[in-house]
Amino acid sequence: MRNLFKPWFLLVALLALALTAGIACGDDDDDDDATDAPTASGTGAATETEDTSGEVLTDFGVSDTEIKLGQHIVQSGNLASVYQPVVPTLQAYFAYINAEEGGVCGRDLTLTSEDDTYAPAVAREKAQKLIDQDQIAAFIGNLGTPPNTGSAGYINEQEVPDLFIATGVNAFADASTLPWTVLFNPDYTSEGTILGNYVNDNLAGQTIATLYQNDDFGKSGRDAFVATVEGDVVAEETYESTATDINSQLANLRNADPDILYLYSTPAFTARAYAYMAQNSWQPQVVMSYVNSATTLASLVGGGTEAAQITAGFAAIAGAISNNYILDPVANVDDPAIVEHTRIMETYGGPPVGTLSVYAQSIGETTVETLNIACENGDMTRAGIMAAAESITGFHPTVLLEGIDLTVSDTDHAAIQSLVPVEIQANGTLLALVTAPIEAGD
Repeated sequence: MRNLFKPWFLLVALLALALTAGIACGDDDDDDDATDAPTASGTGAATETEDTSGEVLTDFGVSDTEIKLGQHIVQSGNLASVYQPVVPTLQAYFAYINAEEGGVCGRDLTLTSEDDTYAPAVAREKAQKLIDQDQIAAFIGNLGTPPNTGSAGYINEQEVPDLFIATGVNAFADASTLPWTVLFNPDYTSEGTILGNYVNDNLAGQTIATLYQNDDFGKSGRDAFVATVEGDVVAEETYESTATDINSQLANLRNADPDILYLYSTPAFTARAYAYMAQNSWQPQVVMSYVNSATTLASLVGGGTEAAQITAGFAAIAGAISNNYILDPVANVDDPAIVEHTRIMETYGGPPVGTLSVYAQSIGETTVETLNIACENGDMTRAGIMAAAESITGFHPTVLLEGIDLTVSDTDHAAIQSLVPVEIQANGTLLALVTAPIEAGD
């Protein structure tokens, strides 16, 4: 085992900025068939345009000077502040690409982000607007399981690339049913399997209780874990994402007296579980999803972002087992990738550096890689961009952990398929429990 990270307290002020990268059917009426494909200027059939890369075939959203990208993401309501860094990070990263790298294929990248309020029906509506009115070339980073549940089917019907969506529900990676969608996050099914195998190998014979969110997110992580783990599952409880209290569920789990408490919950509910455990002197071994970033969870459990509160939060969650795949902007502050990320955000009007800004840049980097491939292939039509995404092999965004690489094919649309099991330490570092990332299926 080795410690991949430096102590958090070197930059304790940044901890207030760290946000979790974690994130599971509604349907509107079907509208008219897709309009005739425009030229790069939006007026006719697909054409070839001249640029520094030679002749490139284009249809929607790509002109001689611009590549138009779209995204639906929550920007109002209770979750807006949590995910607020994503859009300005992408805008800043694309501004950097335009200013310092000459754009992609001699064209500037532009991003139109629409507020989906984290609601499936609204996400469907915003997707239609971005396709029909804005005529984007591709979607990138549509965030959240409920919104993607509402929009993915429609986007696929319209044959628009739906790239690097920010959720981990494995169904979105099924290329046979959603051939235009690519999942970015490590899928929750694989994570549940990895955590189950870790328990089998290191905590054998211990009893288990589970608490999980009653949606595709929670069920995916719970089902895979329970199917994998060999210990006795003595109690299980669910909660709704809109719940205001989960003490009754936690009381039922405590009454079962498990050795291990498996939490497939989002940070706010995980923090409530820790509060209940503290109030009742209950100390099971916690195993939880990567959506609970250590810095965010510590601030929630500790009651705020002051140094003393963060310290108390880390003391409370120390010993928890989780997964990781992304560089930590606090613990890895001196890593060249984080140094460069910080420079880009400061230079081009990005948000304060935090976990979600690092996460969003990883999506931006993968988007640029995809568009560069499409340019090299001479085909920046929607179909050409989708083909480029399906050809990504072993790509490493600079802000991901060493050994976490992306590969996509026309039959497998799960981009990230590796995770590193970690144990949270009292000083805020994450102790790697394996010597190399674990791939799904291992």
